[in-house]
Amino acid sequence: MASILNFHRPANVAVDVDGVTDASVVLRMIRDVQRVFRHLVGPWRVTVRASARGCWRLELAGASGRHVWIFAAPTAALSAVVVEKVERFLRDSAPVWRTLPT
Repeated sequence: MASILNFHRPANVAVDVDGVTDASVVLRMIRDVQRVFRHLVGPWRVTVRASARGCWRLELAGASGRHVWIFAAPTAALSAVVVEKVERFLRDSAPVWRTLPT
């Protein structure tokens, strides 16, 4: 029996990484970014591209539109920085839950 929501295989998240030659960094970033999206529904695209020496362009496209960040980071820390930015965006854009007034 197929599950309605699959929290373990985020096939609805495309991750494109350009400008990184170390395959282990790319694979780690894909795995880490897809883990962030494991509870979300709908198609998403995360694109990371080198924009200048030591600078990166991160683009997140999905149901809420297109969001872009430009930041500096060493290649070895790229996955952690991308995940932190995406997690913060998703957390900050989620509606705040509160009880209704009685």
